[in-house]
Parts: sequence; structure tokens; C-alpha cells
Amino acid sequence: MSDRVAADLERRIVLGEPGAGERLPTELELCELFGVSRSVVRDALRTLAARGLVRVGPGQGIVVTAPSDEAFGQALLLLLARSGFTMREVTEARAAVEISLAPLAAARGTAEDWAQMEQHLNELANSVEEGDWRRAHSEHLGFHLALLRSVRLPALEILLKPMHEVIVLSSVPPTDTPELWDVSAHPPILEALQKGDAEGAEVALEEHFNSFLGDERYEAFEASPFRDAALEVTRRLAAGA
Repeated sequence: MSDRVAADLERRIVLGEPGAGERLPTELELCELFGVSRSVVRDALRTLAARGLVRVGPGQGIVVTAPSDEAFGQALLLLLARSGFTMREVTEARAAVEISLAPLAAARGTAEDWAQMEQHLNELANSVEEGDWRRAHSEHLGFHLALLRSVRLPALEILLKPMHEVIVLSSVPPTDTPELWDVSAHPPILEALQKGDAEGAEVALEEHFNSFLGDERYEAFEASPFRDAALEVTRRLAAGA
């Protein structure tokens, strides 16, 4: 019964009835509407809350949340963490996505996209030179996210947005050594995209993702389970790495 109630309410929310920020009927009203007990309604609401569709709080009622990929992103991370994959396997999957999007980015990207990527690249170089690893991470992330956005396919961006956290966890070098940030590998990516050179962008991205294969500083990190490597990256970032 709770699944039926949850499915009905989910359909109404998807249709915008009610919309984001609006309230659902009270628990008692929902009981009367569906002809079920309060425990059934509460189970259904827990299901909707877990899916990120509603927020239930004291004095707030049952509020429809704005569309968000947070629940999807967290589910993806948990799935990867429980999969047994190594960090390298996850990075290879991420690389396959970015490299395959290079032709679209080269064809659809705009001067504004390239300007954003160039700004992130300049800030990355400066922060690595200054040893500001937290800012270096932020700018490196910004560069790669700008590449994903440059394909100019909003629906695809929604599908790929949960990858953001994967990029966060797979783009931090295992040690705070300047050369491991591989700053010099990024300008060729941007230059190829600016020229509309799809093949050149693919090659530059492949070289970037494979630049440290065989480097012993990366080997242990990339061979470790994704769950362990992700926890270590999260710890370092929290500590200001």
C-alpha cells in the first residue's frame, strides 16, 4: 500500500502538482485521500524523502523539494564504493566519457566556454606554483566540469552531473607534488578545442589521463579500492590538502 501511495504522489510531483516549495496535504488528509492508515502514509513519505522529492520537518509540513541530483550522486558513489572497483578502473571509466565527448565539445563549445576553461587553467597553474592545494583542486575540477558543459546538451549535463563527485575523488594527486598536478597537459586540450580540432582534443585528453601510468607514486593509489582511495581523498581535502 505504501508503494502505491508513494507512486501516486511521485507522479503528482513530477507533473508539478504541487510544485517545488509547495506543500503536500497533511498526513491526516493523505490518509483520507488514499483511504489508508497513517503508518502507510509515513512509509510512503519516507520513500519520497529518500528519493529527494519531499522534505518533512516539524512546523514545515510536507514540502516538495526543488529538483536535485544529490540523491542520485550519493547513490552512484555508494554503488561504486561497494563495487570493489579500483580507483584506476573508475578513472578509466571517467576518461572514456570525457574523451568521447571531445568531438562534441570541439563542435559545440563557445568562446565563453574556452574563456572559462582558460581562467581555471591559469588559476590552477598559479595555485600549484603557490602550493595552495585546496585551490588547485577546485580549479582543476572547474576545468574538467567546464569541458563537460561545453557540449551544450542540457539533458546530457543532467545525466552527467552525478559524475561531479567522481571527478572530485579521482582528480586529486596522491601526494602534494607540483608535477603530479600535470598542469602542462591541460593547455593542449584547450588549444585543440579552441581550434575545433576533435581528434587533437581526444589525443590530448588521452595523454592527460595516461600521463602517470607506471609512476610508482600513482600505482599504489590507483590500485587501491575506490572506497579506500575516496576516503583518503576526502580526508586530505577536509584537512586542507
